[in-house]
Amino acid sequence: MKTSVRIKILVAIVIIIAVVLLIARHTDYSYGLKAAFDAEFLTRPDGYEGLCKCYGLKFASQPVQMDPGLMYRAIADGAVDVIDGFATDGRIPAYGLVVLKDDKGFFPPYYAAPLIRSQSLEKYPEIEQILNRLAGRISSETMQELNYEVDEKGRKAENVAREFLTSCGLIEQDAKEVDSTADSITVGGKQFTEQEILGQIMAIIIEHNSNINVIRKLNLGGTMICFNALKAGDLDLYPEYTGTGLVNILKRKVITGPDKAYDSVRQAFLEQYGLLWLKPFGFNNTYTLTMRQQHAERHGIVTISDLAKYTDAHRSKK
Repeated sequence: MKTSVRIKILVAIVIIIAVVLLIARHTDYSYGLKAAFDAEFLTRPDGYEGLCKCYGLKFASQPVQMDPGLMYRAIADGAVDVIDGFATDGRIPAYGLVVLKDDKGFFPPYYAAPLIRSQSLEKYPEIEQILNRLAGRISSETMQELNYEVDEKGRKAENVAREFLTSCGLIEQDAKEVDSTADSITVGGKQFTEQEILGQIMAIIIEHNSNINVIRKLNLGGTMICFNALKAGDLDLYPEYTGTGLVNILKRKVITGPDKAYDSVRQAFLEQYGLLWLKPFGFNNTYTLTMRQQHAERHGIVTISDLAKYTDAHRSKK
């Protein structure tokens, strides 16, 4: 075979390979969308399992379990198409993502508030007044900005929390901690950015407005780790969400009204566990299903019902 013919054959093979790769890049061989969810969302009743029952949602392949920080990178890079997220996560607008509308109202309101042992309040009653100064001071937009400062700018949660308290006039610019002459209390938190920021906010405002020494035990893990530690007295308080308390801990049905949900968990937690919900911070950190905005628009997916219809249609083509 002549050299020129061999070259032409090789060129043709290269072109064919390039075309195949180009088609593959724009073809959905999964017959649907790839999903990644964090471990807690996959197991809790107000997470993936309940969502599937409510919407009839079923992906062509099982969702991958992934760390929350990795999920955002994965969806931004196109490695996955759908993730669970939090409404107050600053990476949603930063990465060009869109939140799908929960058109059936599956997710309950998740208003964050300090959850504290009644014994701790009996010993240090001033804590209630101190922490209630935070009531209504943190909007969803503000919490999103605080999360962004830590997640994307790499700032320390303690510095972000201190800066927020200063900007609100809740501590002075050059304020120093009051000398601690009393016993200590322990502030806990779950293992994600928002909880660390809220834990620091509560710890700092207590330290600067009382003689109470604050021990921090942040980034402990999931909901039940913090909740059980609180019941056992290993923690005195940590930030919790009304929807999580209602559905994940109390195992009750969704209550869509924010005030009614708060009143329900406040009464039940005090009666059953001796735990008191203080006034909410102000924001609703509801769970979300999140997609890349251009991807969602291309497939006409606006609501979770749209997503369920899309996955159902593509499963049938498999």
